[in-house]
Amino acid sequence: MEWMVLAEFFPSGGIAGVGEEPVYGDDIQILRDALGLAFNEECLFHRLTSLKGKASDWFLVGDVVCRRIGLDEGRCDVLRQIQDKVFISSSSDASVFEDGLEELRREAIERHAWKVHRSETWSAVIDAQGRALVVACNDAYKQWRKVMEQLTPRRNTSRAVKTPAYRVSAAWCALKALHDWFFREHEGAVEQKDLRMSEHLVWGVYDSRVGIGRYVGAARVVKMRKFRGVAHRPFWRRCSDMVESGESVPFALKHVYKHPCTRWVGISVDDAEWLLSCSWWPEWKGRGPVRFDKFKSGDNHVNWK
Repeated sequence: MEWMVLAEFFPSGGIAGVGEEPVYGDDIQILRDALGLAFNEECLFHRLTSLKGKASDWFLVGDVVCRRIGLDEGRCDVLRQIQDKVFISSSSDASVFEDGLEELRREAIERHAWKVHRSETWSAVIDAQGRALVVACNDAYKQWRKVMEQLTPRRNTSRAVKTPAYRVSAAWCALKALHDWFFREHEGAVEQKDLRMSEHLVWGVYDSRVGIGRYVGAARVVKMRKFRGVAHRPFWRRCSDMVESGESVPFALKHVYKHPCTRWVGISVDDAEWLLSCSWWPEWKGRGPVRFDKFKSGDNHVNWK
């Protein structure tokens, strides 16, 4: 088990809505070694058990807060377990990406931003918490090729360099859904068959987002048609559970929860991207429980039906 140290990352007094529990037993020595404490340094360790609000964008359940006794610290160090998903082909090895990956991980955490890498030998998608999805093989740049080309074009042509904003947004939407699938749903080692499946997921999300058009932002400019067939009921049930539990969900889900008979509703592109990011859910059947259309001139006076 490997750990990364996030220096002065957590307020010493805690955060409202963030649950903590003390760490006991044999785990203490493991954490002391990971933090590099001397034998005479005393430290209290608390593991994060629940997150709410914006804290869920910065921390992960399982992070360990390290409070040194005797020091008046405004912010404490945090230990976070490295939990990368890595595929290494028989023709490659970890040495081709280890140094570059750690540098990219550091940038992602420090800037709190998603990062991608694309080269002949390895490709990676890293979220703002530092969790990396890595593929190391010959011609690794071909992995998720069309989507990655929007973010890191290999051909220095005017068309590739001036990628429209909506295609960049579509690419990020697809890669974030892909990352979520590997870290929330996928279990075990990453295999070749998983990468083939991931191509279908990425293509589906990217094409659906591109189909919305050149719109971006939070304005309600997209018509979301809701499908209410039996196959889609588990999806809407899961969405209702999220609303009832107080999780942060977009306007579209709150509206459908209040008005189950909704046939369509005007939503923002941000909401549409959130829904597309759920494409990896087991409850998402076929082409999905929603379809996105553009408003027509006669629809401007209504918001839903």
